[in-house]
Amino acid sequence: MAEVPEIAYRVSVASGTIDSIEYKGLNLSMNQCLYIFARAIVMLDSNDKGNISVREYGNPERPDGRLSSATLTRAEYVDMAGRTYRWMDQNGRVPNHVGIRQEGAGDLSPDILLRVFVRVLTEYRSTGKLPDRVTVS
Repeated sequence: MAEVPEIAYRVSVASGTIDSIEYKGLNLSMNQCLYIFARAIVMLDSNDKGNISVREYGNPERPDGRLSSATLTRAEYVDMAGRTYRWMDQNGRVPNHVGIRQEGAGDLSPDILLRVFVRVLTEYRSTGKLPDRVTVS
């Protein structure tokens, strides 16, 4: 868990979207990073310092998402992170999209969602706190 903000920072340096990244001898796919980042955000929000297991996750069947940018509150991105990692646990793959639970709000693609989670964890790496709000575009 303690390593996750550093992994997110390295993804941000690689433009925020990756196929895979190597970290301390582990080769992590984008799918694994999405899971790890989602799980870490929920754990940080609840002050849980446990470990995150790394396993393989398949690609989304039909990735989509209507939003190319978003501003999310802490409650929104923590909720999305929780729904993302639980869905991946149940289905063994990345979801096609994740919606913002707000009337009329669009869905985020896995790539945009990864950028949201990277932004959250990179800020956490700098400040030691989850941000109140995060914007990606």
